Amino acid sequence: MENADVVLIAAPMYNLTVPSTLKAWLDHVIIAGRSAGPGSSVAGTPVYVVASRGGSYEPGTPREGTDYVRNYLTAVLGGTLGMEVDFIVPELTRAHLHPAMAGLVPKAEASRAKAFEDAVTKGKAAARRVA
Repeated sequence: MENADVVLIAAPMYNLTVPSTLKAWLDHVIIAGRSAGPGSSVAGTPVYVVASRGGSYEPGTPREGTDYVRNYLTAVLGGTLGMEVDFIVPELTRAHLHPAMAGLVPKAEASRAKAFEDAVTKGKAAARRVA
């Protein structure tokens, strides 16, 4: 990670937070006095997180305030490691699978389209930055 120009992380929401494999990886790359804290060896490195989730956790939804993926990764990647964190967030990915969510399919499709658009835009910006 210290030699990366840009970091891309896939972080699907599992039980309101990050997958255990991502947490374990972070536990290995967060090293006090090296990658973490003042003089971090990864400070300023852009990191893009694709944080998908089956439901919606945006402001105004019933689950607002329980998005522990963005909160946690912003704190760890941005706060502890000093990286420049940016998110791409496709939501409602399970709407097509559950009849009770059928009314949310248009929102799911719009979220998916925005995530693709964000990925292209942010990918081009990252490419320009490291060129």
